[in-house]
Amino acid sequence: MAHPLFKRALHLLFGDYQYWKIFCIDLPQPGAELAPGISIKPVDFETPGALEEDDGFRERMSFGGEDAQGFGLYVDGELAAMQWYWWGARYEAERRGRSWRLPSDAAKSVGLYTLPHHRGKGYAVMLKRQSVHLMSRRGFGRLYARVWHSHKSSIRVQEKAGWKLAGSYIEIRPFGKLIKARLPTLA
Repeated sequence: MAHPLFKRALHLLFGDYQYWKIFCIDLPQPGAELAPGISIKPVDFETPGALEEDDGFRERMSFGGEDAQGFGLYVDGELAAMQWYWWGARYEAERRGRSWRLPSDAAKSVGLYTLPHHRGKGYAVMLKRQSVHLMSRRGFGRLYARVWHSHKSSIRVQEKAGWKLAGSYIEIRPFGKLIKARLPTLA
């Protein structure tokens, strides 16, 4: 972990920064093996309960709409985790000239979230694998995900679900001038 004074000095020199690891997976992919009592299906916002009671779920309710698909992992009928994908106009509207352009047959994974009391049980990986399979059935050829460079649990989920590191996306603003870099992996 970087020393706070070092971080502050970098922030003063480079301004706000973005540093994301980019993962991808080629489709089609097989579905996940689901444990008894587990089901994965499109998210239904008409369902009361966790969607209204949890801030993380409530925040992700805005992720829907045209060119978006959400999936929920249910444990004995209770929504435990959620995953969203964006493409087309929905993705471009959120991108606002940042990050990277998606090929026409690709979508971006966004908003993966697991209720706190369901974390550590492998549900995020299970949901990620099954949602990839379901997105391939919709005709997509490749999926991408952007993960903050130091978010270790999210990076582990990507890797365990079979996604490969494709590169990094970095933005810095030295002296107020925007510099973007997209770095491919060396492997």
